[in-house]
Amino acid sequence: MRLDDLVQENYDRMNANDHRIWQYICHHREECRKMSLRQLSEVCEVSQTTVLRFLQLIHMEGYNDFKAFLKWDSLNQPSLNQHSIEQNSFNLTRTITSIQQADCSELFFRMDQAERLYAYGSGAVQKSVAKAFKNYLILAEKLLHIIEGAEERIMAMNQMKEGDVVFLFSVSGNNPVMNDYAKALRDKGVFLTSICQDGANDLSKLCHFCLPFFTQKIDIGHAGTGFYSSAGMLLIAETLVLKYITYKYQEPSHSPSLSETNI
Repeated sequence: MRLDDLVQENYDRMNANDHRIWQYICHHREECRKMSLRQLSEVCEVSQTTVLRFLQLIHMEGYNDFKAFLKWDSLNQPSLNQHSIEQNSFNLTRTITSIQQADCSELFFRMDQAERLYAYGSGAVQKSVAKAFKNYLILAEKLLHIIEGAEERIMAMNQMKEGDVVFLFSVSGNNPVMNDYAKALRDKGVFLTSICQDGANDLSKLCHFCLPFFTQKIDIGHAGTGFYSSAGMLLIAETLVLKYITYKYQEPSHSPSLSETNI
């Protein structure tokens, strides 16, 4: 596993100092390989203890473990090829087609009936897409509440009422924190919509409505290091809002009956 993957998995638990340290490391990886713990703490303007706490947060055993990860990452230089780029473009096209053809009438009916709409992302990219989704929904005169961090998850859940709609953004659909939260929300009677990759995953099984995007591992290192493109999430968020605006302002039509919308 790469250093970036460890940070992504524990992003929700990071505080302001952790973000400061990670931002420096991201932009100075080669320099960090040669730095001592004291030097890194000085350039980040934090204490050595704070750096070690950050490393412990992302499940590193110590500073030597961190240096080993930096060395390992440096040995796995990008090895993208034209086929990888073409495959990624094909998956994005499949995602666009999928959301265009999706019947979202029940979701839109739920959105109109809900007192509040919420969105929660399981990582940095997912949170960014959720915020973009919020901005898109302003065009449809809808307010979306963004949930960030552990404390806000609890506060938001306490405020939610039966019938509220929650959008859950995840790449894999198998994030334990996200899925535990989904279970708790489902028990509360809210309507759950997942935006995660296509295929069998726990999140899609927990949610009432699923909007999948297509992706696959793109190898970028000699040892099989890779990532899963999450660009499809943004395509879904934007297209979903356009579909909702069309739904909202079209001629009055049949709304789902209570029997059709039972959770």
